Amino acid sequence: MRYHLTVLLLLILGYQAAVAGEIASFEGPLKKSYKLAGSDYSEFYQTGKFADSYSMICNMGQAIQDPKRPDWYTNKPIQGLKLELRARAALINFSNQVKPMGFVVVTKNSDILINFKPLGDNVGGEWDGDVFSSWAGTETDIKVYSERFGKSGYAHFDLLDGNGFFYKSANRESPDYFLSDCKRIKKEKLPVYDWK
Repeated sequence: MRYHLTVLLLLILGYQAAVAGEIASFEGPLKKSYKLAGSDYSEFYQTGKFADSYSMICNMGQAIQDPKRPDWYTNKPIQGLKLELRARAALINFSNQVKPMGFVVVTKNSDILINFKPLGDNVGGEWDGDVFSSWAGTETDIKVYSERFGKSGYAHFDLLDGNGFFYKSANRESPDYFLSDCKRIKKEKLPVYDWK
């Protein structure tokens, strides 16, 4: 009897894992399609089209508050620390603009220290949300969030002046890190995904 219950439990857990929403894995090649959970769509798939878009990179330093001006911060650079928005795929919206998608990571001397999760939440053991992280491809004001509402981190920066801030979580009133020298890097022929 115990054997049958164990097998039944494994089958149920296996089925739940098969229908759970997926997050694109940082390692290895991209999948042709990803299963979705808690969505009006059941699959996020490669369309066979390709588009050019942008990765982003910023240097990171410690954000030090100016005691004379409460909302001002200075930057104490940290050698080798970077915020990287690594575009690996794209999504084309209704107005034919390309939105880059991929992975947002904090690196130090090329070692990954933090890997952002896409927008979403774990609900009942299943991922309910996006497959990739994403950011604006054509705007100068860039915002990226880890999980819903930046629960485990968020960053924003402006490409016009190349500066911004990084927060370890959404409930932080003051930034943890200063972002500087932010720039775009063109990425060609990214696979375009869509929902079905």
